[in-house]
Amino acid sequence: MTNRTQSVIVNDHISQVSSLSYGVPQGSVLGPILFILYTKPLSDLIQCHSIESQSFADDTQLQVSVPPSNIQSAISSLETCLSDIQTWMLENKLKLNNDKTEALLLRSSSKSFSVGKPTTISVCGCEISFSSSARNLGFYIRDDMSVELHIKNVCRSAYSELRRISTIRHLLSVDSTKTLVSAFVLSRLDYCNSLLSGCPKHLLEKLQKVQNSAARLVLKAHKRDHVSPLLRTLHWLPIQAHIEYKLSAL
Repeated sequence: MTNRTQSVIVNDHISQVSSLSYGVPQGSVLGPILFILYTKPLSDLIQCHSIESQSFADDTQLQVSVPPSNIQSAISSLETCLSDIQTWMLENKLKLNNDKTEALLLRSSSKSFSVGKPTTISVCGCEISFSSSARNLGFYIRDDMSVELHIKNVCRSAYSELRRISTIRHLLSVDSTKTLVSAFVLSRLDYCNSLLSGCPKHLLEKLQKVQNSAARLVLKAHKRDHVSPLLRTLHWLPIQAHIEYKLSAL
């Protein structure tokens, strides 16, 4: 962390060497830990506004829960908090990226807004529209808290992987195919599946069809073959049972 230098290469030209007084190399083991320590005061600043927050690396989420009648005051509190965050970041050589800032208004479809549903929130002078959905660590959620969008994206990516594996299936053994399918398909079905507990049956059936296709691909079964014996042979729990198992394990 001391006696480090830096230079820049563009095509065949190299700049003069400059001394580095701050920072660590990108990709270092210390980098994530030191970044968390560096940004620790940010969470204390947010708490001063009575707003909850969660951070993952350089991604920070602000959360506030209020009745529909208090939505405008909650938005005002968030805007004040965001202004203080920007000031803190400028003082500490960081940047609040408005282009990557998303706002999601989660609400129950059974409740209405007494003063009209807000459409935007001001983030450091920029008006950010409330999105209909957002992605949080790979899990998609809609503003009505439906998981339909997440399941749609999981199925699309899983079928894409199955098609790729099917092109080389004739070159693979059963065990090799099972390993590939587990790594590239089942991992997608299992990710955050505990959040799918209680969702409508017709949505889980879409995931089950993906698993059925995967089982038929591994065992070279016909698409009309009954899938239950195939799942037992592979020791794969059906989707609903796997969700219940995950919850029980947790």
